[in-house]
Amino acid sequence: MTDIHTQAGISITSPGLQAFRNARERHRKDQQTALISLVMPVFNEQTGLPQVYSIVTELMESTGYPFEIVVSDNGSSDETEAIMWNILSQDDRWRYVRLSRNFGYQSNISVGMAMARGDAIIVIDSDLQDPPEMIHEFIKHWQQGYDIVYGVRMQRTEEPPLRIFLTMTAMRLISWMSDYPLPPHSSDFRLITRQVRDHFVNMNEGSRYVRGMIHWTGFRQIGLPYTRRGRQYDQDDRKWGAGILSLTNFALNAIFSFSLKPLRIFSIIGVVTLFISVIMFIGYLILFFVDRDLPPGFTTQLLVSLVQLGVLSSGIGVLGEYVGRIYMETKQRPLWLVDYMVNMEQYPQYNVDINEYVPDANAEDTPQ
Repeated sequence: MTDIHTQAGISITSPGLQAFRNARERHRKDQQTALISLVMPVFNEQTGLPQVYSIVTELMESTGYPFEIVVSDNGSSDETEAIMWNILSQDDRWRYVRLSRNFGYQSNISVGMAMARGDAIIVIDSDLQDPPEMIHEFIKHWQQGYDIVYGVRMQRTEEPPLRIFLTMTAMRLISWMSDYPLPPHSSDFRLITRQVRDHFVNMNEGSRYVRGMIHWTGFRQIGLPYTRRGRQYDQDDRKWGAGILSLTNFALNAIFSFSLKPLRIFSIIGVVTLFISVIMFIGYLILFFVDRDLPPGFTTQLLVSLVQLGVLSSGIGVLGEYVGRIYMETKQRPLWLVDYMVNMEQYPQYNVDINEYVPDANAEDTPQ
């Protein structure tokens, strides 16, 4: 019998473990059997989608792997749907999932990852703010055994300075507030294995912070730094006020989904306030016996009361955020509703056969 006991500090090599790792690495490098899925969430991207089609398709072909591109449409109201039909009619490597309405960005990412079939699944925004050429680096680290390869936004360019400052500050705040360690400045631009995806889709929480949920799964992770660019298309269509509101909602959802610190902070404030109140009571009691001719102190009492009221109201508001999320979770509503799919034969109840409606499907016309 082999002695499996060892002392601390001695390196152990297991032939069985090494053989398992080598087999997994060979599968990931096998360009005949491994499939790469690229998930691209879209919403009103009519201006840039034809150019994105050419750029992304050429890049995925250069990887040498068989691939699919899953486009999840969050109920676009412009011509995005029509452009996608032109793309789908000429390239069956592109797949399309159209939702019944806008269910939010986090759900849009989730549905794309849930529908992907690849051994490795990559998420990238269709505005190409995240450099698609980094996909080669993602795949290289996946081949080396990493299960989660994510982009880290070290710098942002081509955006207003105030927007950059607020976004970077929000990312630091989310990372600091989280009860589970989250890498600061990590992005949704990432590669995950099918195994990670399978665990991810089993998380049915409605208040979703996707990048936090994926980091929470564990596995072998690595972050790759990059510079995030401004939107390459439709820059004038994104309103500044709407962006600030979206960022605020995103930060609050991330904090309340992954942290109990807001509750703990107000608990600490309550204890400190009680301690100060006891000290003040003792002080006033001493002064009362030393000098009975004290000023009424109405202003002081009013200010203290207002501060306590403000703290109490804020605490109730924080508590309400958690209670509200509990209420929404108890409804158990679907995270999204699918209108229809194209080139998604694994879901026959929703899939549309494009050949029935486009006589010259797979023609070589450039999508318009």
